[in-house]
Amino acid sequence: MINERFGTDFKQADQYFFDQIMEAASADTALQQAARVNPEDKFALVFNNLLETLFMERMDQNEEVFARYMNDPDFQKAIASLLAKQVYKKLTTTPSSPPE
Repeated sequence: MINERFGTDFKQADQYFFDQIMEAASADTALQQAARVNPEDKFALVFNNLLETLFMERMDQNEEVFARYMNDPDFQKAIASLLAKQVYKKLTTTPSSPPE
């Protein structure tokens, strides 16, 4: 979908980059809590605050995706929306782990 919409040529390796972002977001306890107590649109606001940090932490892993995300507001908005939906769905449909 992103390749079609933005004329990019992302490959499967790039998908792994996005998968890593989603896994890291899903493991964030504050984000898990936000998913439990907020509707998806409010959750997306919390998610977007974390998303840039997750991209910054992984910029060395995929500079092409990172640069596009940081320099293209439309791309950033589309990625944030897509990933927020996927993480929200994962966090609201997966039973939470018992506290340690």
